[in-house]
Amino acid sequence: MDNKVQAQNLGNGMLMLRFDDAAQPVFVEKKGKPYVLYGEKNDYPQYLLYLYNNSAKHSAIINGKVDYIVGKGWGLGVDDVDAPENASANAFIKQCNESGESLKTVTEKAALDMEIFNGAYLQVVRSKTGDIAGIYHLDYSTVRSNADNTKFFVSSCWVKYKPDGSYTTNNNPDDIEEFDAYDPNSTSGTQVLYLKKYHPGIDIYTLPGYRGSITWIEVDIEIGNYHLNNVKGGFFVNKLINFNNGVPAPEDKRTIEKMFEQKFGGVRGRKYMLAYNSNKDNAATVEDLNVAESDKLFDQLNKTTQQEIFTGHRVTSPMLFGVKTEGQLGGRSEMRDAYEAFQNTYVNARQQYLEEVINMVAEKKGITTPLVIQRTEPISFEFSESTQAQNMSKDEIREKMGLPPEQVQEATAAQKVIDAINSLSPLVANKVLDNLTSDELRGLVNLPPAAPGSLPQPSVTFSAQDDERDAGIFSEFGTPRSENNIIKSRKVLFTSDYVERMDFADTVLQLTTVQRGIVDILNRDPLTTQQILAEALGVDVQIINNAIRAMVAAGALKVTEKKVRGEVVVERKPVKEARKIIEEKQPVTRAIEVKYSYEGPKDDKNRAFCKKLLDLDRLYTRKEIELISTRLGYSVWMRRGGWYTVPGTNVHRPYCRHSWVSNVVVKNVA
Repeated sequence: MDNKVQAQNLGNGMLMLRFDDAAQPVFVEKKGKPYVLYGEKNDYPQYLLYLYNNSAKHSAIINGKVDYIVGKGWGLGVDDVDAPENASANAFIKQCNESGESLKTVTEKAALDMEIFNGAYLQVVRSKTGDIAGIYHLDYSTVRSNADNTKFFVSSCWVKYKPDGSYTTNNNPDDIEEFDAYDPNSTSGTQVLYLKKYHPGIDIYTLPGYRGSITWIEVDIEIGNYHLNNVKGGFFVNKLINFNNGVPAPEDKRTIEKMFEQKFGGVRGRKYMLAYNSNKDNAATVEDLNVAESDKLFDQLNKTTQQEIFTGHRVTSPMLFGVKTEGQLGGRSEMRDAYEAFQNTYVNARQQYLEEVINMVAEKKGITTPLVIQRTEPISFEFSESTQAQNMSKDEIREKMGLPPEQVQEATAAQKVIDAINSLSPLVANKVLDNLTSDELRGLVNLPPAAPGSLPQPSVTFSAQDDERDAGIFSEFGTPRSENNIIKSRKVLFTSDYVERMDFADTVLQLTTVQRGIVDILNRDPLTTQQILAEALGVDVQIINNAIRAMVAAGALKVTEKKVRGEVVVERKPVKEARKIIEEKQPVTRAIEVKYSYEGPKDDKNRAFCKKLLDLDRLYTRKEIELISTRLGYSVWMRRGGWYTVPGTNVHRPYCRHSWVSNVVVKNVA
């Protein structure tokens, strides 16, 4: 699509040239044609491709956008990606058509069309049984549509290119293929799925999102052409040669010019001007047309052009596309902030749109596992040396220093057994301990075997006075069960304080993971409801509600109300530093806590200590348990009533029928 040039005669041999703006295409229906022309000459896609292929700035931005949108490719929106039920989804990601293309390859092509044309076409092919056999990408420039987008016409010959790169339009190609629009309920044939982004006033085809900067993209192209012509032409004329003996005939002029070219032209050609004058008095007058400091003017024009192109593309930081601009330091933190802003304001919406389309097709293929685009980052986060040192073991630090690992004394057989038990889950460790004899248990703690039939040594038993004293200390801590809103509970068996610390850390990590999951989902769709968040993250909706309240209070989320199709909905947008707030402040722990309770049967078989704790019916925080252990002089986790003989057996164990229970507790956050 060529811009028109209009000439206006101003008189006295002067003309004023007026260049038209890049005209918006007119979609024309012609009689006898089943399709609508894409632009007045049916070549608007080719015009947009011309801009993409000839403007370095424009193409760099588009290619960069595609890289960010496609990210690391497709993945599964579930934790257990290798589960058998996800096999078909993994196979679809790896190969989505019979040509062997991966889903990422097809998506990259579609994303490129989306960025150039603001639309894309996918070809959905069905098998003989009616199932979707694969999806292919269709080159956007080869497709034309009817007036209501129910029929699509594909040809590679809408234009005919010439050797110099120019082309002529061809509205009657011989190779037109006709396809119906995609129908999810259809079971036969090959159909075309039109991915069309809305543009006000445009119904049939699309207009690019950078439409407002097309003029500046053309300016960028012409600046390059201007400088190229200057370089090839030697920049300026070297000599003016006057012939003052009359004006020769045209044939004689050509002969003279040819002689000068052969004698003085050289390899690259010297620049000179020949003037034919009737006499010396009528010699040519040469006026300097060079603009003073034209290099500075072009430099300023280039900067303005670059800024206008980036503005048209909604790019706030050229750093993301490898362009350094004045006033930007280019540091890692600045680049990460720019990336987060661009991801949230542009990339997320495009990714979400592609995910909706691909999941819609995948569902008809029988794939119910959600497919998601894995986002990428332009720069990774680096930890300081002090942070690395604090989180590395001695052997890892020694390895970095080129030193061998420390020599560790071989553990005793008993210690190996204890370490093995500690590595087990509480339930499995409990079963293992149940099957150890009293002498085996005594051996683990370096005690001699007990005499046959005797009870354990007094050092591991508790007197009535001990029970009274210990229960009294417990009564000074904790909160009544009625004051706690318990979401879920699980029985725990801690064989050491270390095991308890690891379990507590895992629980807190899970809660923090819930927050990160909330941020990821709300980044893609701020209108997602709490119920959908709970289903997606596999937790109770009350945990989601309290986590959101805590994150709002911590400043990680901004909540606003807006109208969508006449209905008032709540929009929750994560701030750009939401993840940092979560990691550093852990706002969820202000609304969700882990507390412990002592539970088990309540009957006349209970020991005094167990009876008193069950009567208290309190929940204790981890800090309170640690304070109680300090007061008692032993680990609370190992107390549990004292030695107990399993009824009807000769099995003795150092704990009774009661156990500690880990509870996830929520509290209201204003």
